[in-house]
Amino acid sequence: MNLYTLGNGLFGTHVTWEDIEEDMQRELDTLAIFGPNKTVKNVGDGRGFMSKIALIQPDWQYKDKDLPENFVVKIVSQLSMIEITEEMSSKKNTKNIFDSEQMRMAIEQQQKRIHNTEVTVYKHLMKHPGRVPITKIYYMKKFSKYNPVKGYIIMEYVENIKPLHIYENVPPKSLKKVLRAKAALEAISLNFTEDEKNEFTHRPFAELFGPIFTKETVETMIDGMRGFGTEETTKKLEKMKEVLMEFMNFEWADQLADELGMQRVLCHGDLWSTNMLWKENGNDVNMAAMIDFQATKNRLLVLLSKTEIQTAHMGCPANDLIRLFSACLSGKDRQEHWEQLVEEFYGYLEEEVGDKPMPYTLEQLKEACRKFMPLGTFMIVTTIAPMYEALYHNPDERQKKRSMDLVTEKTECLLDDLLKYHERNMLTKNGNSV
Repeated sequence: MNLYTLGNGLFGTHVTWEDIEEDMQRELDTLAIFGPNKTVKNVGDGRGFMSKIALIQPDWQYKDKDLPENFVVKIVSQLSMIEITEEMSSKKNTKNIFDSEQMRMAIEQQQKRIHNTEVTVYKHLMKHPGRVPITKIYYMKKFSKYNPVKGYIIMEYVENIKPLHIYENVPPKSLKKVLRAKAALEAISLNFTEDEKNEFTHRPFAELFGPIFTKETVETMIDGMRGFGTEETTKKLEKMKEVLMEFMNFEWADQLADELGMQRVLCHGDLWSTNMLWKENGNDVNMAAMIDFQATKNRLLVLLSKTEIQTAHMGCPANDLIRLFSACLSGKDRQEHWEQLVEEFYGYLEEEVGDKPMPYTLEQLKEACRKFMPLGTFMIVTTIAPMYEALYHNPDERQKKRSMDLVTEKTECLLDDLLKYHERNMLTKNGNSV
């Protein structure tokens, strides 16, 4: 049995009703059982391809206490990825590079590692209730030698959530709660023992991105973006292509904190709008919880059809901040407010750290952001790429135009800053002042 083979459980996975019922009975200390009218709904379609997200209504029978009427189970699986890659290769009449057991086995190894990392993060955060907003966790099951195909997390179902996509913008003030949560996450990690630090990768870029972002695959991604946006977008993409290999250095990205003399901290690894739960507040939105510490719902590569690849890691805080600002803010807001938001974040970090030594200075953090800007913005540009095609086929012309305008503005500003900060970084690298 494997994560890419059909099982007899929920949505074709190997996780069964009996597994979930036993876990909930044990964790909730109840003798109640799931009833004949229990239901399960797939609520994860379109929001990730490395797991099945099951909304369960258990129809509790013989209740002996107050029990949750519904909850969510996130089950690690390749089935969604297989479905979408087969569909895409069929539509485009191209070879499905995932249609081999060797590839699927390699992805399975990464999935298991990534899932176990997420479980580890949640266990650390649960020791500090309230500091980082997370959903209530009922139970988590890691993969192991003796549990090869049943990795999952059972968590509360949060209602009235507003989904935000990358073609939607978040006002700068709505990121303050996210920045506070990130500050708390970093502060908590300052107390990790060496063994706890070693539970996380220190080389996420080289280990996970390096083998994927080859010159050939990157050129395929760029080619896939041609024809969308404006003529100006295409011109900027061509300029990016000319300098791409000069800044796409993943070994360097993993060493950025060390290069600047910064202490490594725990980074979320995929801090952007889709990995947070949002609630509407009038015309604004506020973060309700931070989720998905395992990885991204990979929207990075059209070619690789959204494989989860980035993990929580011990690294440079600029990784999270540049990704957050690039994905969530409009281009104009990001360019005008990113330094101010970095300063606000640093203030939160000072409060969270308290009397202990700070892991880095504000100027070190700003310089890290400037240095990481080209690579960080590039990764968001590749994330936006598949959205163009989806938006282009939206039958609602008014909504299509609005979304296309927003995502084009964001993309062009990202490309502007990619080129601007690459030039700036090349000058400083060569000893010139800027």
